[in-house]
Order: sequence, then structure tokens, then C-alpha cells
Amino acid sequence: MKLHLIRHAEAVDLSATSVDDYRYLSCRGRTRFRRVAETLKKCGIDPEIIISTPLVRAVQSAEIVAETLRFSGELLILPLLGDGFCLSRLREFLEERGGVRELALVGHEPDLGLLVGELLGLTNCGIKKGGVVTLNLKLQQPETVARFLWMVTGGGKLITDHDTAVTRLTGGRDQPTEEYNDSNHQ
Repeated sequence: MKLHLIRHAEAVDLSATSVDDYRYLSCRGRTRFRRVAETLKKCGIDPEIIISTPLVRAVQSAEIVAETLRFSGELLILPLLGDGFCLSRLREFLEERGGVRELALVGHEPDLGLLVGELLGLTNCGIKKGGVVTLNLKLQQPETVARFLWMVTGGGKLITDHDTAVTRLTGGRDQPTEEYNDSNHQ
């Protein structure tokens, strides 16, 4: 299955009078994220389900993706992607749903970065605001196998080279824990 891990776009700053859950996308965040969504459309993504955390900035980001793709599937707002989201939660969801071929998750750091790191064998991994990492995922017992397909930066730039993506995701701080090749990550 194809898995699109999407970090919400840039939101307004947290202030002494605001509540984190209600922070909404900034004008800059909306503009930049529309470019990201257009890039996803050009890549031909076609998720059956888009899931967002309940936080306003993630829901707004999910709505921009859905609108740009003219998405007609399920857009779910679930606490599933909340604090502590990890591979085991993703596996549980997919086992309950059965047969999902393409899924988009809109969430937050550090959970999305940790999940990408776990799936690709990286440490110190993070997705910048508005960024997307797309993986080919095979749920096998006892492990899950993932292969990098592409990433889209928060400015809408498509990156298809694995090594360039790893450098971006890790800030140059890390390399894969094992030598990357497609036979290891089918």
C-alpha cells in the first residue's frame, strides 16, 4: 500500500492567550501548503482515506489536500494520530479497515518523524512543516517493510532521490542504520 505521511502546514504562533489545539494555519502556511497539495496532485496520489488529528491546523491541512485532489473518499478526524502515534497504532487501524491500498495521514511531529525513522531505519528523523513523505508499505508478520517513494518539501518541491530525502529528513545528522537498497525495503 502507499502511505503518505503529511505534517500540517505552518500555523500561527502559540501565544499566552491561545490554546495549542486551536492554532490555525497562517496565511503563509496556507499559500505554501497549496503548492504542496498541487505537487501531490501532479504525483497522482489517490488515497482512499485521509486521516487527520483533531487539531485545527492538521484538519485545515487535510482539507486543503482533499480540496486540491477533488477527494471523494473518507476524510476522518481521529485521535488515532495524536500523541504517541506509532507503527503499532497504524497496524491496528489498517487491520481493522482491511485492504486499504492508499492512505494519507495528516499529523504532527515528533510522531510522524519517528514513524518514518522506524520504517526506513533512520534516527533523528523529522518532517518539516507542510512536508510529505510517501512510502510503499507492506505489512508483514512480524515486521513491516517500507520503501521510500518520494517526499515533497514544505515549499512544494518533489524529491525522488532516497539519499537527498534522508539528508533532508535527518538534517544531515544520520544515515540509514543499514545500507539502503530496494531488496531490503520492498
